Amino acid sequence: MKHFVAIGLLAACSSSTAIDPRWSTAAPLPAAIQEMHAAVLQGRIYVAGGFNDANQPSRTAFRYDPAADRWDPIADLPEARHHMPLVVVGDSLYAVGGLVGSSFAGGTNLWVYRADLNQWQTRAPLPLGRGASAAVAVGGQIIVVGGLGPTSTEVDSTAIYTQSTNAWRNAAPIPTRRDHLTAQAVNGIVYAIGGRPGDPDRNFNTVEAFDPVANSWTSRAAMPSRRGGLGSAVLGDSIHTFGGETSSATFAHHEIYHPASNTWTTAPRMPTARHGLAVAAVGGKVYVIGGGPRAGFDQTDVVEVFSP
Repeated sequence: MKHFVAIGLLAACSSSTAIDPRWSTAAPLPAAIQEMHAAVLQGRIYVAGGFNDANQPSRTAFRYDPAADRWDPIADLPEARHHMPLVVVGDSLYAVGGLVGSSFAGGTNLWVYRADLNQWQTRAPLPLGRGASAAVAVGGQIIVVGGLGPTSTEVDSTAIYTQSTNAWRNAAPIPTRRDHLTAQAVNGIVYAIGGRPGDPDRNFNTVEAFDPVANSWTSRAAMPSRRGGLGSAVLGDSIHTFGGETSSATFAHHEIYHPASNTWTTAPRMPTARHGLAVAAVGGKVYVIGGGPRAGFDQTDVVEVFSP
């Protein structure tokens, strides 16, 4: 445990080192927010929910236009949520579950954003409420892994939503129960990365891969660091992971997983160490958005951009 904290403290001091020129800044969020997620729809980045700078769950949602370097508000969520994944299937943006209020209980909501109406609409609820999970799109489906359930304990079920039928089913459970993980899909395989068993001083470096066709999980090369509360995005065929926290410090780590070779490499660290951040890739760049610069409740509006 002391070892993990030491790593986090080192990451928190990263601002004293030189900033790699591949990092730049973009227009800040209209509000300082943490514990949110991001997704890209038609070349624009969306974020929704989270904790605001009063440490209250939020209903606000914003859209970022990279070409104009501008954030605009969109319709509020139907209810406040935090730790709520966003995922795009086809031309639809979905908000999946999330944690409710101060109870940190997993919600069952599935909302879809209609950009033409600037409106969130309700779809079939999750079989089991969950938040602090990860959600990815594979084909016309949403695959949800990990997270905290209705009683704020880790769930192992893998929930799959089929857009065409507006229906959920359960698939093979994730081998390592965890929350505050991140996940991405590359070539139809879902990679669940990091996370923790509730306790941020017991972060995982675990990587497990889910094959939806075979309905099976396999272990993959461990992440170089142990991190929960991290975010990620796909560039090319590689998964870039950012940030995270222990109970007393935050990470500036930027580590890249290469599924084809089942290997990891390190990359230039984030200028601002943080957790509970939103991450999205568009136009060959990764946008690292908001989050908490300090462990626990803390918010920033900073947006930093990595250009390989």
